[in-house]
Amino acid sequence: MFGIFKDKGPSPEEEMAEWLRHPNEFGVEPVRVKRRRRYGLNLMHYGRTWVHLMEYEMPCGTRGRGFVNPITWSFQGENVEQVPDDALVHAYCGWLFLFPSLQNGGAVTQFESNGEEARYLAQLQNHGLTEIVFGERYRIGDSELYGFTARYQGQRVQGAGNTAYEVGLPESDPRFHLPAIYFLLGETMMQK
Repeated sequence: MFGIFKDKGPSPEEEMAEWLRHPNEFGVEPVRVKRRRRYGLNLMHYGRTWVHLMEYEMPCGTRGRGFVNPITWSFQGENVEQVPDDALVHAYCGWLFLFPSLQNGGAVTQFESNGEEARYLAQLQNHGLTEIVFGERYRIGDSELYGFTARYQGQRVQGAGNTAYEVGLPESDPRFHLPAIYFLLGETMMQK
């Protein structure tokens, strides 16, 4: 898709291991790091790039999957292991959209709603959701986005969005164990 790929610098395995060894992460050498897949993606702000999906195991027994390029990051936990690889790529892309935006002020979590929060709550109620609790909230440019937990037909659900677009995940979906905002923003980040 992108022609010949030539690694410059450390391999994805070495980059993931270095990230895991960092004191802000595990601070020790991983037992195992292995590349599972490589995705050729066209990402907003990054252009066409290879994203490497890695898996690893730490001496404490923690196992996880992470990504190398353009920013190294990891998802871990027993429930996360059930998330299919392609869905985890969407979560990573959403995280990749949100994390730098929060760091550089392009996204904020403290703001006064322009009325979107109340409109979105009413929309969710009209769709039959009950026990709705808003958690995370983000203003990105002029858009307000809200993460929520709720019940739908007696089942726990979580989701994220606003009155224009949203994603909802039932508890039975393995993606339920990651923030829904990642899946919502992942579609935005991945360009055609």
